[in-house]
Amino acid sequence: MYTGTKIRFAVSLLALSVGTAVTAGPRMGAATPGVDASALARAEAKFAHALQVVDQFKAQAAAEGITGDAWRFEMAGYLMKGAEADFASVSLAHSLADAMSASIAVARTGSAAPGGSGNAPSSGSAASAVADGLGSATTDLVYIPIVPCRIVDTRAGGAAVPAGTVKTYAATTGGGANVGHASSCTVSGQIPGTYDVAAIAANVTVDESGLTGFVAGSYLQIYPQGGSTTTSFMNFGPNQIIANAGVISVNQTNSQFSVVSSAASQVIVDTYGVFIAPQPTALQCMTVDGTAVSLSASGGVSYVTAGTCPSGYTQTATYCSSDFLLSSNVYTLNVLAGSCLMKNLDSSAHNAIATAQCCRVPGRN
Repeated sequence: MYTGTKIRFAVSLLALSVGTAVTAGPRMGAATPGVDASALARAEAKFAHALQVVDQFKAQAAAEGITGDAWRFEMAGYLMKGAEADFASVSLAHSLADAMSASIAVARTGSAAPGGSGNAPSSGSAASAVADGLGSATTDLVYIPIVPCRIVDTRAGGAAVPAGTVKTYAATTGGGANVGHASSCTVSGQIPGTYDVAAIAANVTVDESGLTGFVAGSYLQIYPQGGSTTTSFMNFGPNQIIANAGVISVNQTNSQFSVVSSAASQVIVDTYGVFIAPQPTALQCMTVDGTAVSLSASGGVSYVTAGTCPSGYTQTATYCSSDFLLSSNVYTLNVLAGSCLMKNLDSSAHNAIATAQCCRVPGRN
């Protein structure tokens, strides 16, 4: 390796195959930009599609004596981790057991055959798996299933949502007065790393128990704390206990969401998945010196070739340097993708060298 004093001139190349940005992901509780509206819409649409597939098997679950929603949340979680293009293969399953097996195959490989036998991933599915695993250059949100967690229950807390009054809750902590006891589960402890939650997948129930005022056309709205909405999360009427599953976006600076009801309501929120922004993967970079080239005195010009990047790395920049401190006398005429054209105007010969900056995405060979 060349060890002379290096006066460097650099030119950046297009990143090409190294892909993702190098900045670290946002931290929990930090002020972060809002979620891209189109990304949230795509997440909501995919989640709605996943629930549509899951609910094809509700009758079979009931016939088999399976009660509650745990199986629904589990299957939806598997589907959300896979490619939406493969949902159809789960729909073709002949039983609930086969559908669950097929959904697991979708999550693990990005593709599944009817009956739950996994196939090799399609090109589209493989791309999705790489984007989720290494950090995505897109704005699509990443879904993380969690153990179902009741974060709000106004029945236990004794603080029903009054008609027309905005109530705000924490999506990632819950507990305390939100559910009537301090030992409730938390969401934040189930999220890898310390990243902001953009939205949660939740099952929301409204209940008129102990209250009056449910009328035909009553509705519940949910939106990020500090925001507003003109749409209804769910509609309900007199004497109903009704639930609806969907995606709730939150204020990313504090992980809170707000609820407002047109009628005094008991509200229960169970979350079983979170959406986080794709986490850019930091690149691993190194430099590789080429062979030093001697530039003859008083006008010597030569191309100096940079070192070769190891297998799996992509050259992202070329640095040009020399062993002469007075760089105005030994300077770079041009920097190409893998070499430097250098000239020596000093009365003595000097060595010049070109150095390649080589980078890769961790885990990609």
